[in-house]
Amino acid sequence: MFSLITVFLLLAAAIIDSALARSSGCGKSPPSSGTKTMTVNGKNREYILQIPANYDSNKAYKLIFGFHWLNGNMNNVAPGYYGLRNLAGESAIFVAPNGLNTGWGNSGGEDITFVDNIISAVESQLCVDETQRFATGFSYGGAMSYSLACSHPSGFPEKYS
Repeated sequence: MFSLITVFLLLAAAIIDSALARSSGCGKSPPSSGTKTMTVNGKNREYILQIPANYDSNKAYKLIFGFHWLNGNMNNVAPGYYGLRNLAGESAIFVAPNGLNTGWGNSGGEDITFVDNIISAVESQLCVDETQRFATGFSYGGAMSYSLACSHPSGFPEKYS
């Protein structure tokens, strides 16, 4: 009997944890996929947002960022996201930000702020599992992923939880 109660409590805790990790965009009508713009530190910034074709506003999705290399751009990363989009099988929301001057210099932390603002915008409009945020990149894009990890030492999601 003790085992059955323990299993029940663990399952209940897992369900509650997953419900608490859902972003505020759950249940809302989603924006369309495509190129989005925002102003960060007085500069116009762009990113490509790709939402699963079978998007369900009541299901929490992984959020995956793909950063481009030096002299690359967001169009080089989207739509494949280093092969991850095919592997995800419509289970993730993808974002390909565009770096300033075709790179990720992060002068004064402006690229980190840009990503933080994208996360806020995406999670307020779409249903994201806040425990399932990822970043990847090639070369300078890998360095940007590393910068995110260093900027959020308790984990990529820590600033937003």
